[in-house]
Amino acid sequence: MYHTALFWGSFLLRNKLLFQCSRLRVVAGLGTAAAVTWVTCRRETIPAFPDGILKITCVGTSMGTAAVLAWVVWRRQRRPVLPDKWEEVGEVCDMTIYPLKSGRGVMVTEGEATPWGLASGELQDRCFMVVLVSTGTFVTGRQAEELLDVKLTFSSGVITLESKEAFTFKHNLKSNLRHPKVMDSKIWGEPVRGVDCGDEVAEWLSNVLYKGKEEVRLIYKADVMERRPPRRLTYYDFPQIRDTDTLYYADTSAFLITSQSSLEDLNHRLLHPIKMANFRPNIVVSGAPPFQEDDWLYIRIGRAVFRKIKPCERCLLTTVDTDSGKRHPTQEPLTTLRSYRLLKEPSDLAKVWATKPVFGCHFAIDVRGPVAVGDKVFVATATANSTFSIFN
Repeated sequence: MYHTALFWGSFLLRNKLLFQCSRLRVVAGLGTAAAVTWVTCRRETIPAFPDGILKITCVGTSMGTAAVLAWVVWRRQRRPVLPDKWEEVGEVCDMTIYPLKSGRGVMVTEGEATPWGLASGELQDRCFMVVLVSTGTFVTGRQAEELLDVKLTFSSGVITLESKEAFTFKHNLKSNLRHPKVMDSKIWGEPVRGVDCGDEVAEWLSNVLYKGKEEVRLIYKADVMERRPPRRLTYYDFPQIRDTDTLYYADTSAFLITSQSSLEDLNHRLLHPIKMANFRPNIVVSGAPPFQEDDWLYIRIGRAVFRKIKPCERCLLTTVDTDSGKRHPTQEPLTTLRSYRLLKEPSDLAKVWATKPVFGCHFAIDVRGPVAVGDKVFVATATANSTFSIFN
């Protein structure tokens, strides 16, 4: 009964949906031929070899060949298609991790670009989030400006919370992780979950953010948020967003990347210069002309490759002073950015973003790897790679 081997072999050879590469079809044929030859030899050298074992061996060998080939094809399909033309534009001048969603950033000099965002040791980007109990939804600086001043660090299983408005608070998270209480929440209507960090942490945050008048909880991604799909906007379909992209509690993407020269250009137009912290990027690039990032499709830093998925449209969070925590009375820098950084094309997206200027870009990761301040930055531009685009 080695006809089964012949059947699977011929099926694999004929199936062009699986094997569009002639080299793979040859491998399939050779694997099948090897299976049939081996079984035939066993029958000739050991005539008494039981037919049942021959059947199992034949089918098993053939299925094994099919499994190996299917794995090879799967690996080929998952391998990212990258542009051919790259150019050096500068270097990494700053890197920041925001462990707490909407909290103060933690600057680092080296880290790992992962599918979920920038990481350094136990610090991971947007892996903690505050939840408002009354609604079950996430809390950001839009609802509680005091959150922008809260700094969270995480080391050896201990979280440390700091704020100008309260005493420094430490909490060992190990007990919460040993007996996890999983809490469900939502980000822009999409379900997320995390491990509750306990009553003491919740009380500290409630006092800082709402003076104890609103009940909140702090959740941690732990191992319950390993696969959160990307957020797709209802009003525009960006083609560079892929279903395999993932993130923890960030709004849109795993990375936000900006240019130092773009900030300098903006500050020349402002009466009172602002800091890059107003825009909350993970990676800042120096050396490129102002707003050249509009043309960047991919960024390569060392082995890490970042894929641009969309420009970052800016909201009122940028108007909050990072030192005082107060909003600017005339909504700067948004007001000035609107004078020259509003999107013009495509027209349907520009209409939706009519009052939202763009500054910086959202990126997903195609190839993970270490990154550090001082690393050279290479980009593939839309101008030089016309087959790629972030717009439909």
